[in-house]
Amino acid sequence: MTNTAELPTKDTITLIINKKNVDKVTYVFKNQYGNKIGEHVNRPPATLSPQSNVARQCKQIMNRKAKTDSKMLNNQFEEVKQLLQLNYENELSSIEQKIADKKQAEKEKDIIKSKEAITKLQSVDYPLIYIGSIVEWFTAGERNNILYAFTVYAGQVILKNPVSVICLGEASSGKSHIQETALRLIPEKFIVNEKKITEAALFNRAKKDRYFYDGKIVNYGDMGGANDHEFMEESKNLMKELQSDGFLNKPLNIPDGEGGWEVKDLKLEGRPCLTYTTVPNHNFDEQEMSRSIFITPRMDNKEIFNRRNRLLEFKHGRSYNTLKKYENEAELVPYMLLHLKEVFEDIAIINPYVYFVIDFLKNSAFYKRDFDKFNGILKTITALNYYNHEVHDVDGKKVILTNIADVQQFMSLLNPYKESISANLAPKAVDVLNDIRNNIDDWKMQKERVMPGMGITTSEYFQLQNLELSLDSVRKYMYELKNQGFLQITERFSNFNIYDLAKSEIAHISYNLKHIDDSVYEDIRYEIGEWVVELMNEDKFVEGLSVMNFDSEVEKPVWAKTIKTKKTFRKVFEKPLLEKD
Repeated sequence: MTNTAELPTKDTITLIINKKNVDKVTYVFKNQYGNKIGEHVNRPPATLSPQSNVARQCKQIMNRKAKTDSKMLNNQFEEVKQLLQLNYENELSSIEQKIADKKQAEKEKDIIKSKEAITKLQSVDYPLIYIGSIVEWFTAGERNNILYAFTVYAGQVILKNPVSVICLGEASSGKSHIQETALRLIPEKFIVNEKKITEAALFNRAKKDRYFYDGKIVNYGDMGGANDHEFMEESKNLMKELQSDGFLNKPLNIPDGEGGWEVKDLKLEGRPCLTYTTVPNHNFDEQEMSRSIFITPRMDNKEIFNRRNRLLEFKHGRSYNTLKKYENEAELVPYMLLHLKEVFEDIAIINPYVYFVIDFLKNSAFYKRDFDKFNGILKTITALNYYNHEVHDVDGKKVILTNIADVQQFMSLLNPYKESISANLAPKAVDVLNDIRNNIDDWKMQKERVMPGMGITTSEYFQLQNLELSLDSVRKYMYELKNQGFLQITERFSNFNIYDLAKSEIAHISYNLKHIDDSVYEDIRYEIGEWVVELMNEDKFVEGLSVMNFDSEVEKPVWAKTIKTKKTFRKVFEKPLLEKD
């Protein structure tokens, strides 16, 4: 099948169809020796007029050797145009067939992958642990953070629970790695990349489809500086309003295409969530705080990071080949979420252990805004564990109940962030607090300090820290800890303050899962029935269950076997959150 037509002069015209816009055709003219003598972009051949750029060059070539009157030239061009149109239709048919074949191949692949994903979901003990075990191959010590982000993203896909994910960290700290690794496990059709989007672009999206953002994860990419936030502030505020209210109707000034402006109504419906990375010193408004979870990269994993890179440098070595194996296996995860989304179209989740979420948040200054957010995350874990649950009929509606194993996984997932959530602190501020708690007695004894035996200054902490934070970030977090009552100013020396630990600390959170207050059972009996209480009494605590466990079917990477956690982080990562009676 050819897309080239030959002129009476032995010159040729080749058609190149734009596959994204088949009405856009490039006409390439070549002489009898194969040299290009012209190129024009125009519409399909049948629509070309005798005055078009293609017609003019075509007639110029045909008139080059034998002078012909204009009527005859036009007739000759009509014959060439018919031949070009035939070639265009043949080429278009070929393109359409290739597109259809590609769609069919993708459809068949989707069917196969979906079946494999369902089989995997049914076979693994705990899907989130299985996914986390694969994630260990993609990262160096950031499994918990990646699983946290993934679980929140998955909640948007499966249950339409729109919670934003914001990764905070110093430059080159790995915050984008956390976000990107979590997003690769999400079906692509649920992710909308909107870097540097303007209000006008939002309007164009809405004009085509007012539900364009409904149920989507809107990725703003890296917003590392104040200028990025300032540029995106208007569109980000609109997206946050849509996330909160489910609808948006606002007049905007839109360029009219003639150098002026006109007022148009921006109308959007649905509930998206946002995700982006930024630096620690950005200040978030109340609305964004209420709809977001905040993740900070670890700064104590340099050793494991370097070892992973050393091992993977041996291309086609054991670790490299195993990584490729699990990269292929990870392709099933988005299909798992798509399957579970269908499952939960007509199944509701009830959490009879909701009081654990209430207790978990009891010290939070923003309990009311946080409850739905974290209860939704627990329900997402329940949804991921769907095949470990029995489906019940409650007044003609299908229901599954959150169980103790779901709660255990939820609490272990939130373990590194429990103090941050309870005390309304930035996650990295908690790391600073723990760093100071674990080391301040030793630091006080150093003679070279400004005032030995007392607290430390901001500058001194910057020099002594184990977290590799910038001086600006140190100032921000120590100021935050002072305001929240965790640090106090004990002395003022020259132009700086001396800080020491205050008595205010968040008590260690531990729950006994088998000791439930009678009033909780009474409420459950009243609302649903005795059968739920009976199920709860039969529910079993799984010894040692944590999202950081390894699935028995996934090989553990060498670098994950030798993780050494610094003293600074031991308090956060090693302390158990759940206790068995």
